[in-house]
Amino acid sequence: MRKFHVSQTLQVFLLVFLCDLFILTVYVWLISGGSWTNWPTLNNYYDQLATSFAHGQLSLQAKPDPALLVLRNPYNYNARNGIPYPPDISLYKGKFYLYFGPVPALILLIAKIVYSQPIGDQYLVFAFISGICILQSFIIAKLWRRFFPELSPWIISPAILVSGLISSYLLTFPAIYNAAITGGQFFFLAGFYSAWSALDRASISRLRLALAGILWIGAIGSRITLILSVGFMALMLALWIFKIYRQDRSQSRFISSITALGVPLVVGLAILAWYNWARFDSIFETGFSYALTGLNLQRYSHVLFSPLYIFQNLYNYVFIPPRFKSTFPFLVLVKGEINPIVSFLPLPSIYYSQKIAGLLYSAPFTLFASIPIIGLLFGSKHPMTSSTNKDDLVLFRWVTASLSGSFVLEFIFVLLFFWAANRYLVDFLPALVLLSIIGFWQGGRYFSSRPVSLVLYLAFGIGLIVVSIIVAILMAFSLSPSFFYFYNPNAWNIIINFFRH
Repeated sequence: MRKFHVSQTLQVFLLVFLCDLFILTVYVWLISGGSWTNWPTLNNYYDQLATSFAHGQLSLQAKPDPALLVLRNPYNYNARNGIPYPPDISLYKGKFYLYFGPVPALILLIAKIVYSQPIGDQYLVFAFISGICILQSFIIAKLWRRFFPELSPWIISPAILVSGLISSYLLTFPAIYNAAITGGQFFFLAGFYSAWSALDRASISRLRLALAGILWIGAIGSRITLILSVGFMALMLALWIFKIYRQDRSQSRFISSITALGVPLVVGLAILAWYNWARFDSIFETGFSYALTGLNLQRYSHVLFSPLYIFQNLYNYVFIPPRFKSTFPFLVLVKGEINPIVSFLPLPSIYYSQKIAGLLYSAPFTLFASIPIIGLLFGSKHPMTSSTNKDDLVLFRWVTASLSGSFVLEFIFVLLFFWAANRYLVDFLPALVLLSIIGFWQGGRYFSSRPVSLVLYLAFGIGLIVVSIIVAILMAFSLSPSFFYFYNPNAWNIIINFFRH
């Protein structure tokens, strides 16, 4: 472990604090529609679930309309015409359920001990995305301190800004969908930070391993799709623990460490399995196939996930461009392509895409993620993976491999899904951005002995950071202009007039 002067530690702390303060200020402005104090409520589904938990039931207290229950097929959208019902709620055996993970509702259940009034889902979105911002700041500072101390501390600032603002567009649609996504990412990153801290010590901390397991169950319990990323991270941890204690020939420490990590995961998965069984008579059913949406999900259950969507989603998530215009917000997100990209590979009729912008346009900074990923493939032969300390290099490869595997698995999962949407990018974007920061800094270290090349390289990287941040903010207006115009028309008119003049 390297030692740092007190002045340098204070400098890093100040940079992190100021960057986070700025980002959180932007968050407040966005989620309030520019009004600062009025936070519009789009729904309060998690509050309803928390209230149900408080009354000892798993279903929502809201009762279905009798006309809905007598339908032969209530999951047929046209058959429900004229009957009131809450959208994106699951209906099973005459009761309403949430198919979203229950963990955010458990958090509200605790909060409602001291605050009994209804709590909109926007407060969860803000809390989780703010938590993600702070966690990423800690991880970024730790990455710099552990692996890149030869770089100037100022390089931390643009990294924190891009990590915090690149997905800020979620705040202009703070509904339950985004609460589940941000909740999952918050617990996933918190678990990763705890796991890394457990390893980065003279002796592996079993307490931090247990905490990582608990936090990762929180991630799965918020966003079930994260089971792949969590499983990969847990496997990477287990391999590290096995390697360390095999060298020390300490079987008891190996067993106790694996137990500390595994017990929370096993117990948590068992509870979630019971939660599904108690509601839908199946440990694998979250309620999604019983959701009341614009599609009959039961009819298309066999193609909700399919390799047929991979090329289509790859184009929509990576390559599809926005439309540019001369007036604010200067770019218009268009619906993703639903006609087959590959002519000989027909798509099921259920495929759909919302407004979306490919990563090459919305987050070009993520191109730097290719550097550490390629470095994993080429090992020490890769010129940008050099390190002055072999122990540092081993831990560095564990960190990059863990983030890379988590990103790849989650991205593949998104590519297999029948519905493309910008919000699903956030299911893997935090890990991808952290990889991009690592890659950017690796390049900075590689060019450090060539001043001219270093200046050009840093200018290019900072330029991509600036573009990524600006596009993310403009996307907030492009994706949800009514959020500002309807809830705070004065703020919207001020913005329009500012850019008009």
